[in-house]
Amino acid sequence: MDIGDKRIGIALTDRENKFSIPYSIFPNDSCIRQKLEKLIKEKQIEKIVVGMPYTLKGEIGKQGKKVIGFVKENLENSGPEIIYFDERYTSKINLGHSFNKKGGIDKFSAASILNDYLDRESGSIK
Repeated sequence: MDIGDKRIGIALTDRENKFSIPYSIFPNDSCIRQKLEKLIKEKQIEKIVVGMPYTLKGEIGKQGKKVIGFVKENLENSGPEIIYFDERYTSKINLGHSFNKKGGIDKFSAASILNDYLDRESGSIK
């Protein structure tokens, strides 16, 4: 997941946990908890990888605190294991300002975060 103030980028993985697949963008609004609960149930999600925007010093800054607050409010006790993944060195896809402004990049950013996590878990990246 790529959690933003306005939108949540969602990516999923294949059954073998080898590939990340851009899935959807959800508005970060009052219905987000219900949408996430439905997605978790429908896709039988066991683990959620959340991109953590640490500061350059590796600390939890203002945006990181927002991400933690979002997780506590909307994902805690939802069933799946929650994993915070350092997104500082994730290769974000730059598809242009207008595309990004409309939120189109959010699901691709989530896929990039998930892909880096999967690579680390498989031992491809140390």
